[in-house]
Amino acid sequence: MQNYPAKLLLFGEHTVNLGSQALAVPLPLFSGKWTFAPQLTPDELAARQMQLPQLADYLDYLQQRGELLANIDSSAFRKALAEGLVFESNIPTGYGVGSSGALVAGVFGNWGIGKSQIHASKLGIVELKKALAQMEAFFHGTSSGTDPLVCFLQKPMLLGGAAGAKIVELPNRNFTHQIFLLDTGIQRQATPLIEYFLEKMKGEAFSASCRFELLPAVDSAIAAFLAGNGQLVFEKIHRIGEVQFRFLKKLIPGKFQPTWQQGLDGDLYKLKVCGAGGGGFLLGITADFDATKAALANYNLLPVIKV
Repeated sequence: MQNYPAKLLLFGEHTVNLGSQALAVPLPLFSGKWTFAPQLTPDELAARQMQLPQLADYLDYLQQRGELLANIDSSAFRKALAEGLVFESNIPTGYGVGSSGALVAGVFGNWGIGKSQIHASKLGIVELKKALAQMEAFFHGTSSGTDPLVCFLQKPMLLGGAAGAKIVELPNRNFTHQIFLLDTGIQRQATPLIEYFLEKMKGEAFSASCRFELLPAVDSAIAAFLAGNGQLVFEKIHRIGEVQFRFLKKLIPGKFQPTWQQGLDGDLYKLKVCGAGGGGFLLGITADFDATKAALANYNLLPVIKV
């Protein structure tokens, strides 16, 4: 069956809720797919399927009430579960890279009816995002729909601002810089971190820095990335990381703060928050990945995209 990749929010963490743009891309480094495991005992199957039967119940409930936005063949989904269907995934949970988004994309991709036509226009993408958000809300209570949208379409998406949600093309020329992920090894929950950010926004100093430094730097970083200007992306990530280090240290695990500061002080690499922060991955950029790997030899660095 088809693979559904993880999702990486390159730019726009937290600030997209304040009016900046955001850029999300598929992250095929991690993915999930459906497979059958009929050899499992009932207890083993229940452990592997986790919340899937409850998800089928949730979809049935919405369908019976006439509220389900996606047209899902939940009976076929439930039948497959009874036959030993599981979702094999190496997407880390608690990292903000779309573990539940890939699962929801997989349900829609295999049991959605009329799915090939739904994203034929901008309106279709907006409606698809809403439908997937409703499905993912089963796991989180609320969902923007961004993660399953990117996982399903497997295309880069420009989000927020005047764009709303649209597919964009990434540059494919004159690569000068490597964007990488630094694995903190720390799982985290996004909701308390989002609440922390919003609470910080009540402070005059941070609110002003957001409006006049952080949001413009995010939008400029996205524009530079889409234009293929690696050096300017490097400079804008420095600006984003500097503001985050000054005001949002709770989003940066303490063990990694000296490494972050080292990046700010030098010209080899820069780091910024990836997703909600607080753990998961840090996102970095460098013009010399080999030298950066040597400088950060104690950490697991994953190259993901060039610009």
